[in-house]
Amino acid sequence: MKIFKIYTLVITSIILIYSDAFAISAAVRSSKDYAYTTYVLREMKPMLINFDTDENKKIQESLMKNFEEATLEYFGTNYDESSTKYFNLKLELIKALEKVCTMYIDRTKEILTSTSADNSTVETFITYNKHSGYASYFTKPFDPQLDVKPYNEKFTSRDYHFFYDAPKVETYLRDGHFYFSEAKKSFNDPHIAFIKTRKRQKTEQLNYIIDKYIAAIQFCRNAKQSALEIYKIKNEFNTGNIQDKYHLKKDQITPIFDDRLPEKYKVDAIDNIKLIYPVELEKRKKLTAKN
Repeated sequence: MKIFKIYTLVITSIILIYSDAFAISAAVRSSKDYAYTTYVLREMKPMLINFDTDENKKIQESLMKNFEEATLEYFGTNYDESSTKYFNLKLELIKALEKVCTMYIDRTKEILTSTSADNSTVETFITYNKHSGYASYFTKPFDPQLDVKPYNEKFTSRDYHFFYDAPKVETYLRDGHFYFSEAKKSFNDPHIAFIKTRKRQKTEQLNYIIDKYIAAIQFCRNAKQSALEIYKIKNEFNTGNIQDKYHLKKDQITPIFDDRLPEKYKVDAIDNIKLIYPVELEKRKKLTAKN
């Protein structure tokens, strides 16, 4: 009988310990899910606002609704229920981010292509290097009666700075395409396809996919910024006009005021630094009206 009581006590203790551990595990898991999904939604919000479409609005509304439901369960210490809802929210985040990633990748490709075409990028860093033969025409006196003018309709005097800035153009072009390659690599990670084939997925595996998609978007931002820097170099001569137009110092020229960039890509420049496009538009509108 004594042995039986001891055995019963041991079994009961194990059950109680296991129950406490399970409760703590559920609470910790739910707490981590809350922190993680909060971070992801904060990262996504500027993306969905800046590239505003009816579909993105619906995505944001649905994500916020389901996040709120999961979070209220978490705040109410219903940890098992909140964990289930956070898990389902992550599945929804994956579908949403997949669409957002595709949009970013397509837009990055467009900007890289436009940059090369609009700025004759490759020709620029090949031809206008300060050590090139063409540069030698600018290092000796020019006789207007005998010499042929080194400038033409493609290369005007305002482009002279390329003899010094061409290496920057080359670097930005290389970086842009490198980051674009990394974005596609992150988006098409083979582990993502493997995880999606599993019937039962763990929350850590869902986190892995989400992290890869967020990384792909950041690589796209880096690629787009590199491309846009080439526009800024190409149109550096316009900096003074921008300062006069908006009454700004050079270090105050934020993307919305930067007319060295094509207007259609200013939203990308703003998004690259995680600002909000509608807010920046309103800021420009007010400053323009004031001036």
